[in-house]
Amino acid sequence: MSISPFSARPASPEGERRRARLALLIATAGIAATLLAYTLAPGVRHAVGHAAHSVKHAVSHTLDPDRGKHAHAVKPPAKG
Repeated sequence: MSISPFSARPASPEGERRRARLALLIATAGIAATLLAYTLAPGVRHAVGHAAHSVKHAVSHTLDPDRGKHAHAVKPPAKG
């Protein structure tokens, strides 16, 4: 007895094509809604700018080859 709530029979080629078209339609609608929100809402553009800046900082911090050399530089003691 199977515990799956769906049948395990193979899908027909027509069903696969329909599923692929539906997935493409959903992805297209999501991208269009995202671009529309980005175009119309200044708050979204502002948030995207902050996110891009933080990602850029994190990536540059991670990929910095000499990060350990200048991250915590020790200052010489003051003379006087």
